[in-house]
Amino acid sequence: MNLTLRVFRLLKAITLFLLCCPFIKAQNIIPDSGFENNKFIPVDFSGIGASKTWSRPSLGTSDLFCECNKKQKKISLVDVPQNPMGYQEAHSGTCYAGIFAYSHGYYREYLQTPLKEPLEKNKTYLFSMYVSLADYSRTYIDQLGVCFLTDKVTYNSSNAIGDLKPVYIDTKTTPGKEEKEWHRITATYKAHGGETYILIGSFLVQKVQKTKFKLPKEIKSQINQHAERDAYYFIDDVSLVETTAIEAMDTNLLLPAMIKDSIPISRAFTLSTILFKTNETALLPASFPELDTLAAFLHRNIHLYLEIAGHTDNSGNEKANIKLSQGRAKTVCDYLVSKGISKARITHLGYGSSKPLVSNKTKEGKKQNRRVEFKLTEPGSDP
Repeated sequence: MNLTLRVFRLLKAITLFLLCCPFIKAQNIIPDSGFENNKFIPVDFSGIGASKTWSRPSLGTSDLFCECNKKQKKISLVDVPQNPMGYQEAHSGTCYAGIFAYSHGYYREYLQTPLKEPLEKNKTYLFSMYVSLADYSRTYIDQLGVCFLTDKVTYNSSNAIGDLKPVYIDTKTTPGKEEKEWHRITATYKAHGGETYILIGSFLVQKVQKTKFKLPKEIKSQINQHAERDAYYFIDDVSLVETTAIEAMDTNLLLPAMIKDSIPISRAFTLSTILFKTNETALLPASFPELDTLAAFLHRNIHLYLEIAGHTDNSGNEKANIKLSQGRAKTVCDYLVSKGISKARITHLGYGSSKPLVSNKTKEGKKQNRRVEFKLTEPGSDP
């Protein structure tokens, strides 16, 4: 088969896949998945009340961490990335939440949010969130849970909630005990119909294990330095999407024959939902499903390498455009690396507005030129 025909067929195949895959098109019904929509930036613990949608259902004082400006950094106890719980960049954006999932006595902290729309009876939903055990945690636990509720709940206690029926998510392995990276954990739920809230946290804990971390005396932390029982988790990018039973599987399992040989080699392509906030380098959560799919493809094809190129339109200063395009390409690279793809297999560059696809004279043209392009390469492939 000649190269032109092969590339045409490959481009057609990936286009059909991206258009037809219902998982990628699924809409997240969590109103503020990344904890970014806040009334103000908190500078102290117990600040989840700063969120416009998230709240604490009990007397447990859940936290909100946000990147602060220079003035706020001098007084903030909940800055990003460094704070008294450890060091952690946001998975996306500039904020994330934090809870004590296990602490002194029966103390627990929870997160609660309304949904954009009620769940529909007998439909299956995929719940996912990214978690990271805080650096200074003394312990980690075997499971977290999510409850699907018909209304908002309130408890006049800070003890573990025992009268709800959570869907449990296993955290005994890497997701629950590894503190350096974010880890995506998932659960499926068949709706009874009419659920309008979710509640996240720790309910029944069957096993608590020590991290063997000993807090240096010079570090001041909210982690209990005496009981050595505190398991503190950062949480970011919470998602709930309606899906079929097959789609409810982890994205990394969806690949096999569906897109084998369907991404072109040595020719630039784009993905439809690689999105950023205006003039920022942070990925929006809508970008994750396609990037997860690409990461899984790379895991299956370990002989392939990836080039990432960031591009902007011609608005503003070109020096700033180059910096922005470089930052976005690097952010995409970092995300794929966080999914286990070796840095040695990825290169990333930013070209600013120097390589437009179309004229920048119209809004639509500018939109097309603001893009991240990908190119797969292999030894001996045509340039």
